[in-house]
Amino acid sequence: MTIATSELPPYVSSNPARSFLTELLPEVGKEMGVKFKFRFLPWPRCELAVQDLQAWATMPYVPTPEREAKFLFSQPLYAKKTLLFYYQQDEREYPQTFTALSELQPYKMGGVRGYYYEAMFAEAGLSLDLATSEESSFKKLRAGRVDMVAAVEGVGWDVIRKHFSVDEQQGFHTLKTPLAVGHNFLMTSRNYPQTEQLLERFNQALAKLRRNGVYKAIAERHGVTVDN
Repeated sequence: MTIATSELPPYVSSNPARSFLTELLPEVGKEMGVKFKFRFLPWPRCELAVQDLQAWATMPYVPTPEREAKFLFSQPLYAKKTLLFYYQQDEREYPQTFTALSELQPYKMGGVRGYYYEAMFAEAGLSLDLATSEESSFKKLRAGRVDMVAAVEGVGWDVIRKHFSVDEQQGFHTLKTPLAVGHNFLMTSRNYPQTEQLLERFNQALAKLRRNGVYKAIAERHGVTVDN
């Protein structure tokens, strides 16, 4: 069974040492009696592959009203906190907290095109300059082309450590108020043959791995927060 996904270390990567989910999912598959094959694509193509039934599922994704009309979602794969990162390269003041996104209208926002927060930013009237990847998003931030970028906490710091010098890393900071706190999920098309039964078996297998400690052990190897 094919699962479409893309690079998002430490949660998923073609490099097994940097990929929580590509270590976890084969264990889920063993419990289900199936074998998963990972197909790495750009994020927009992952969703299309599932929609066109070229893959059973994609991960990790966040439910939106538009997606829920077409797709089904698993039980949570992991907990995550999305933060707003900024780069302090002058005396400019950045707000540390906010109660409504509209308060950030003076700032140009960055992130990855097609991610769930794109609609949130647009609805709040924020100026956007979106990229095609997390790496590109943070490089825009470092270059001053955007004022803030949205990223899951672990993903953001992973990109910073991997792509910027030690001196540059000291300039990256986050607002104290998170953009969102929640979970990420596996997403499958409502039209895939027997997908409801497959998803139920997936959820049961995932729950078993949480109970027997396998989930926790794999998560800790990749520095992923355990939410049991």
